Amino acid sequence: MNKKIIIDANFPTETRVVLLGQSNNIEDIEFQTTVRQQNKGNIYLAKVTRIEPSLQAVFIEYGMDKSGFLPFSEIHPNYYNLPSSERNFPINAFPEIALANITVEDDKEKPVTIYDSLVDSEEIDLKIIEDLVESKIQSELNLEAADDIEIIQSGIESNIPQYKQYKVQEVIRKNQILLVQVTKEERGNKCAAFTTYISLAGKYCVLMPNKGLQNGISRKISNGEERKRLRDILNKIVSGDKNTYSVIVRTAGRGSSTLDLKKDYNYLVRLWNKIRKSTIKFPAPCFIHEEDSIIRKTIRDMCDHNVQEVVIQGQEAYENASKFMQDLLPSELSKLKEHKNKTPIFTKFQVEEQLVKLYQPVVTLPSGGYIVINPTEALIAIDVNSGKSTSEKNIEETALKTNLEAAKEVAKQVKLRDLSGLIVIDFIDMSEAKNRKIIERSFKELLSRDRARIQTGNISQFGLLEFSRQRLRSSFLETNSAICSHCNGKGVIRANDANAMLILRTIENEIFEEKIDVINVFANIGSVIYLLNNKRIEIKFIEEKYNIKLNFYSDPNATSDSYSIEKVKLLKKNNNHVNSVKPVIQNHSIDYTEEEPKKEQLRKNKHKWKTVNNNVLVEEKNKKLETKQEVEELTRSVEGVNEDLQIIESDVVTVEVPANKTVKRRYRNKKSNKKNAPNIATDMVKKVGA
Repeated sequence: MNKKIIIDANFPTETRVVLLGQSNNIEDIEFQTTVRQQNKGNIYLAKVTRIEPSLQAVFIEYGMDKSGFLPFSEIHPNYYNLPSSERNFPINAFPEIALANITVEDDKEKPVTIYDSLVDSEEIDLKIIEDLVESKIQSELNLEAADDIEIIQSGIESNIPQYKQYKVQEVIRKNQILLVQVTKEERGNKCAAFTTYISLAGKYCVLMPNKGLQNGISRKISNGEERKRLRDILNKIVSGDKNTYSVIVRTAGRGSSTLDLKKDYNYLVRLWNKIRKSTIKFPAPCFIHEEDSIIRKTIRDMCDHNVQEVVIQGQEAYENASKFMQDLLPSELSKLKEHKNKTPIFTKFQVEEQLVKLYQPVVTLPSGGYIVINPTEALIAIDVNSGKSTSEKNIEETALKTNLEAAKEVAKQVKLRDLSGLIVIDFIDMSEAKNRKIIERSFKELLSRDRARIQTGNISQFGLLEFSRQRLRSSFLETNSAICSHCNGKGVIRANDANAMLILRTIENEIFEEKIDVINVFANIGSVIYLLNNKRIEIKFIEEKYNIKLNFYSDPNATSDSYSIEKVKLLKKNNNHVNSVKPVIQNHSIDYTEEEPKKEQLRKNKHKWKTVNNNVLVEEKNKKLETKQEVEELTRSVEGVNEDLQIIESDVVTVEVPANKTVKRRYRNKKSNKKNAPNIATDMVKKVGA
């Protein structure tokens, strides 16, 4: 099959790689950005900072301003602090690092005991410990020599693993230096997971320098004769080397020659020697070795006899790829081409349109059916629907055809979207057992082409098929999307009516026990309009029942189902009205203490000014204001009311007026804002007084 590898390295901050099959359909995708660096596979010289007996693990400092998590099962026995008489395992796996170069710093502290470690554990938040326990379990499940390797051991090991014969607090000391490799990326609050069992992946094989006599061949190479041929070549290569390194032949090594395997092995040995020398030069904690860049990994893992050409956009990336291919695959150098056309490379090969579809949960099928992919906290649910598919003779045949198409599409989507963990597919119900077996065999065959480790079950009586997929990296959506600020990732928001009633109930809960004069509600513009248009009866009921005034204001920062409430109490002091503003309530009531309210009657002989549709109307019932001094006194009594509030359509502003002094004047302000809203009543009074 003729395939193409398309690499977009036009921008220095982002590199994207896709593998195109027939009709330029995406079969695999890789991407790397400077914002989210991939650390998996990197090697560090780390220092033990904390020992946790409760977790049987240690925390390490590796030079990234964050702690790393290292399970005791992932610590090589060469690092155990044991008397020579108790060492019943070989110590020559990598002596320069394990014994000579890596030592315990002499900080004149007592040896770490179980009690010292327990003191440290008290400093860790319970939530962090739970996350770390999960990280430990996941790291044990995700350990691998390479993406597609299943180890076949050929060496001799003890029946009981070394780490099960001791406790971590007995053999590991604080400030001890370890050479570690990242096995799992950081995720949220969970720190990165590490191992001391180093593995270096090449094109055809994987070198494991401190495993010791555990050579093997990938189980995905199923042909018996081919396995025997590769095993003979492997034994010949290893027997000629004085070092006791473990070597595993990858799936890509199928059909490779002795020369290819020998060259790949020598390349990895030189790389390992370079890493060992780096551990001598730099003090811990520090960075030692970076996993191959995305372009190098693409050439190493994807470029095979099925790939017709490798097209790269970006001169620097093209030059680096040429140099790497010259060293690793000189015979494939003719496949490398540089894209010099002004048309973006992904646009030319119709890749961008396909990438946009990866954000959508619905994927259509050729027959008219579709699948819906819903990631949840516990698992990923995939629903299969027949849709408009009616081409078959009966329901059973329609279900079989749609399910076969869905199985093929699911196998493709989990790979493109990097879906991992527990995945459940709800196939269309089929009454015949033979049809269910057809779906199971077809789906397992499609998944066998995935480099991630996958465990598959059978279709249950409810039509559900469960399978688990190894997490190789963050999913496509995790890397390229963010939590919605409108719904906070829920995918739904509160309905308008439910939100309006919640606001009114919150208001009533806040005012039924105390005397409040004004309630200011700040909410989304849609919520305010809905309240004023559909809940006038409820608003009037609350105002009359509690003798208060409700004002509603638009908050540009509020989401559809969020709001805040401000309580205002007018006090009488030295014949002047003074505002007493209560704290703003964010969606829920809050407790606060306040001085005993005065027993004076505050609202006798008072009239209200109201703005309706931004028109201010004051009715005159007694006499007009006679002097400018009285106007100024009235102005002072209303200044500061509703400060920093925005008046919108149908908003209400309440102003206190002496009983014996009222005026009548219409004042229009077409567009109010935060600057002039507090002065509407004041400006009106000044105009009337003048």
